[in-house]
Amino acid sequence: MFIVAHNGARVWGGAERAVALLLAGLQQRGHRVLLLCNDAVVAGPARALGVDAQILPLGGDASVHHAARLARRLRELRPDALLVGMFKKAWLAGLAGRMAHVPRIVVRIGLETDVPRNAKYRFAFRRLVDQVVVVAERLRPAYAALPGYAAGRLSVIPNAVHPPAPRSDGALRTELGIPSAARCVGSVARLVAQKRLDRLLDAVARLPGEVHCVVAGDGPLRGALQRQAAALGIAGRVHFLGHRPNVAEVLAALDVFVMTSDREGMSNAMLEALAAEVPVVSTRVSGTDEALRPGGSGIAPGIVVGFDADAVADGIRGVLDDDARRHAMRAAAGVRARGEFGFPRVLDAWERVLAGGSADLQGEQTGATEVVGA
Repeated sequence: MFIVAHNGARVWGGAERAVALLLAGLQQRGHRVLLLCNDAVVAGPARALGVDAQILPLGGDASVHHAARLARRLRELRPDALLVGMFKKAWLAGLAGRMAHVPRIVVRIGLETDVPRNAKYRFAFRRLVDQVVVVAERLRPAYAALPGYAAGRLSVIPNAVHPPAPRSDGALRTELGIPSAARCVGSVARLVAQKRLDRLLDAVARLPGEVHCVVAGDGPLRGALQRQAAALGIAGRVHFLGHRPNVAEVLAALDVFVMTSDREGMSNAMLEALAAEVPVVSTRVSGTDEALRPGGSGIAPGIVVGFDADAVADGIRGVLDDDARRHAMRAAAGVRARGEFGFPRVLDAWERVLAGGSADLQGEQTGATEVVGA
């Protein structure tokens, strides 16, 4: 197959990386792929992953001339499928795909807030889109309610995660001066409001003084977060790393990975933590119920907590204070990542969808997710 994807983001975040990794995986299986995007901020990292990426912007919904330009490009390329990587571009990209007579138009939905509320988007998903792929079961209802989607036009395919690079235990802790016996929690995220890292800092302030926190990532809120850590009296044990290309090294330093977002899809950072066998404590956002539920052993790889600092702190404390539980969670995390979120399984599903079929990989519900402080 020849798959053309479009992503209209102007930041390189988890969704953009997930689409680029998907295209790279499909390319390795012998498919031809091309990513069209709005910005070099997305094109550059995609190219670094081995994906051919070109700039072809799509503006807001009124930019019908952009849809016409994309349609001309698609007529030249003649792809077998168009994969739209952003909900907000479903209208224009879907229109372009129909104008160019692309045989298959698929939209990937990554956030619970991405739902077709107005008539224009409901029309787009009914008439311009052949298949919707949501990354978590919790995102299904808004699309299952659309006319025609109960008959196979909706698939649940989570993000995938590669096996982690070899661990370099101790290297980052040594660099940061964190004692080997200290407990360390942390997160890998863009420093933006959605991620609510202020909630993480409030939780760390409630933990014992020997617990350190590592935050890998950069963004506009870095200064505000550093000031908050100072005001809470925890600046000496909170380490802001900025962007780190070696995520495996960061995860190797953690006893618990913490996600405190207000909204997510199926978080790539969370999946990478599971693949690195790091237990997860997360707020109840999309994807966590599936990713962190107990497996066949009855052990969950993580816990879901409420949206307040006390609940987050209690969840972290419960994992840190029980060595046997933490080690069991580590093993469960690796099993979950290699099974439900392994790349071969996810690529198989995407190949079926892009070729004209459907696939659901929501997984067997083997147990209820543990919720603390909800």
